[in-house]
Amino acid sequence: MVPIGALGLLLCVWLCGGEHQGAGELRLVGGGGRCAGRVEVKHDGEWGSVCLYDFHSETGWAAVVCRQLGCGRVARASVYAPFGEATGRIWLQPHICWGNEEKLQDCPHFGWGQHFCDHNRDVGVTCADAVELRLAAGGGPCAGRVEVKLQGRWGSVGDRDWDMEDAEVVCQQLGCGSAAGAYSASSRFGNGDGPVSLAVVNCRGDEVTLWDCEIRGWGPYASIHDFDIAVACQGFARLVGGDGACAGRLEVRRGRAWVGVCEDAVDMEAARVVCRELGCGQALAVLGTGRFEAGTGPFWEGGFSCTGTESLLATCARRPARGQGCAGHASIICSPYTGFRLAGDSSGCAGRVEVEAGGTWGSLCATGWDLPDAHVLCRHLGCGPSAAIVPPGGSFGGGDGPLRPDAFGCGGSERHPGECPTAVLGEPACPPGHAAAVNCSGMAEPLRLAEGESRCDGRLEVATSPGAWARVPAGLWDARRSTVVCRQLGCGVPEKVHAVPGSGSAALPGLRCNGSEENPAWCNVSGTATTPTGSPEEVAVVCSGSRRVRLAGGPGRCAGRVEVYVEGTWATVCQENWDLPHATVVCRQLGCGTALAAPGSARFGPGTGPLWPEALGCAGTEASLWDCPALARGGCRRGGGAGAECSEHRSLRLAGGSGRCSGHLEVRYNGTWGRVCAKGTSPATATAVCWQLGCGAGGRLVAAPAQAPAPAWLAWVGCEEGTRSLWRCPSAPWRLQACSPGGDAHVTCDGDGDGTSGTTTPSPGSRSPQDVSSGTAATARTVSVLTVLCVVLGTLLSLAVGAVAVQTCRARAWCRGPGKAADAVSDAVYEELDYALTPEYQEVPSRPASPALPEHGPPDSYDDAAAVLEEPPAAATGDVCEGEARRSWSCVPPTGGSCPPPSPPGDTRDPPGDTNYDDVGTGTLGTSL
Repeated sequence: MVPIGALGLLLCVWLCGGEHQGAGELRLVGGGGRCAGRVEVKHDGEWGSVCLYDFHSETGWAAVVCRQLGCGRVARASVYAPFGEATGRIWLQPHICWGNEEKLQDCPHFGWGQHFCDHNRDVGVTCADAVELRLAAGGGPCAGRVEVKLQGRWGSVGDRDWDMEDAEVVCQQLGCGSAAGAYSASSRFGNGDGPVSLAVVNCRGDEVTLWDCEIRGWGPYASIHDFDIAVACQGFARLVGGDGACAGRLEVRRGRAWVGVCEDAVDMEAARVVCRELGCGQALAVLGTGRFEAGTGPFWEGGFSCTGTESLLATCARRPARGQGCAGHASIICSPYTGFRLAGDSSGCAGRVEVEAGGTWGSLCATGWDLPDAHVLCRHLGCGPSAAIVPPGGSFGGGDGPLRPDAFGCGGSERHPGECPTAVLGEPACPPGHAAAVNCSGMAEPLRLAEGESRCDGRLEVATSPGAWARVPAGLWDARRSTVVCRQLGCGVPEKVHAVPGSGSAALPGLRCNGSEENPAWCNVSGTATTPTGSPEEVAVVCSGSRRVRLAGGPGRCAGRVEVYVEGTWATVCQENWDLPHATVVCRQLGCGTALAAPGSARFGPGTGPLWPEALGCAGTEASLWDCPALARGGCRRGGGAGAECSEHRSLRLAGGSGRCSGHLEVRYNGTWGRVCAKGTSPATATAVCWQLGCGAGGRLVAAPAQAPAPAWLAWVGCEEGTRSLWRCPSAPWRLQACSPGGDAHVTCDGDGDGTSGTTTPSPGSRSPQDVSSGTAATARTVSVLTVLCVVLGTLLSLAVGAVAVQTCRARAWCRGPGKAADAVSDAVYEELDYALTPEYQEVPSRPASPALPEHGPPDSYDDAAAVLEEPPAAATGDVCEGEARRSWSCVPPTGGSCPPPSPPGDTRDPPGDTNYDDVGTGTLGTSL
């Protein structure tokens, strides 16, 4: 024991002896990287450790260490040799660190090599840059088993009492919005097979990172995985108002609510990130207001500046808004398929049609496959401008596994197969082996129209070599040349030729055509090499094949305001003379069945584009609006906004429950609502329905007899895990039927539909404890030097007296009983099946309803840490207790783990009795391996 007078003299010498000597390098050892491990400093050419007494509750020293090494904030710090004891010198024992010192040796200490603690107090720290967080086995970045990377290895997190507050911190930290569910990993994503990184986590829900929460066990541990935990997050981004999860208005998570995003806040790079985050395919288009049903509510402030490679929109850089106000909602269209290929033939341009969705490849059924579908696929695969033939189904084999019933409805002018409407729900089962096939022409396309609404309009580009394209400056371009272009592309005749701003990319000097050529290759090229163009304008062509019709502003592609694409512009249709026969033609043209209604602008709005000047007199039998006879124009007094509702329009709801997120599953088809039978319907169907309705990331499906007889439309709905839209699930064909005595499908979602998670998130302006301590330190720097010296001297003398008192109390407590002295119990002690680890820094009360730790031994199936009978201490002078043999617990710290602090003075509780445990090795938590 050190006399107080000597200690005071040392302090005075240190304070009055001028500046500290020695620069002192710093490193962390034994933590698997430069940002975690035992703290060591270099002095006079020799490395040595840093020690502290356990009464030093402040972690300012750890903040200094992490900042000095450029490793971010402190994730965890311990004074109990968490990374093992050093064997060399102890160089420093700091006694006060404010946390704002530039280097660790700038903290007041007793001098180089002067210390009153041993290697069992060698400090260790894990900085934030050494710890990583991810969700595994969930098929995406925002759902799965929670895993933390410690010491270079990924491991699971174990906790029996994992709840929504804990899950909220994980989701917010990952940029995945609020938590939608907190689960046991075994119930949804499977247990881990590596180490356990963290055990027993208790969060309030407003922490910035998971390691800011109260954590009782820092590993890594070799352990059983019975308590591995998982989360499902609501995500930061979603697309709503479309036919599925891959198209619609963009909304992002702000706090506890979903908000819209302005159309000028998103570009194609941000769209690529959104499509990737949602598990969709290629980003096809970024649209403004009007295409999808209008949204309400507030908007996200600012925009997103993405590179296109980010996995989550939340990780993109933010930028200020480009203008004042918000013109409208941003909308994005992604392909619902992540890949297309031809299999069963070595040529690469012929074979069985296969698509990828949800990470799984499958062959398409040939029942709904036709020549326009094949044309679009061949062009997408670079196998020529068109398909030569569509062979019979099964010509290249039936593939492995069941055939996908997805029915494509391409028009032939789409740029990408993902633009084609597809139907899955209600499509008939495919005969075995009847896989779609195609034989493409394989000829390279000599030109293309890019950046338009379809392949038949856009900026003109000519192939100069395989994979190389050059644009054509406006110059002396005329309609004769455009005729050759539209003919070559199979896009009819030119409707419009105009100039667009130049891109600055390589360009051909020009093409000289007389209009009779069948192929642009037959035209003379005025120059053989491409040159960077300084022309401010380039050629764009709109062919008649680009004419399209759509239903906008409605709840799906088969209901909405009629809009037509002519001469490169979307225009609304006048309400004058609009009736059911006109709507019937539109529904037929879109492949949406028959018309149920022809509403006016009051239903879907008048639209914002120009009015289509044509006046039509459709009989209802025409194939498209352009086949209808034209009428004399008589003006458009009622304005635009003619609409159509088709029989193939589908809606979804949960009816008869306590709210919109629970009840009998019902779908609207052919203008009629009908139930879904529980027979043959998969449990994952509930999850898909809840996602689609915005009612959380999970749900439960049960068979519930209806109180009153009700017809049903569907049965045997087979959604797979990860599906986010009911329309993407296969089922038995559509037909009105009565469900079997098993009952109707009844769904209860995890969420309440209001966009909340039941937890709060930190306010952007709130200050964390670190902020407060930093502010305190900044204030302290304004105090005079003399005052600081007096305060430091008085504080350190008080601490010295406290240290002596603590050591005396410990010695006396040791004499009275075998309480938890330092290094007495590993923090890897479980409380029955509760994973309740002994806390590291202080006694932490158990969670409500959890029994106190000393009252229970470890659970069955766990091998125990060794119970060691200690020999009585030898007699010595001073405050040393009389030796008496007692049973006590010996702490064997795990790698990266640590031993907890001693029991309070006077704690004489006996350790758990002998429970026939076997010894386990170092770093083992749970059963021995």
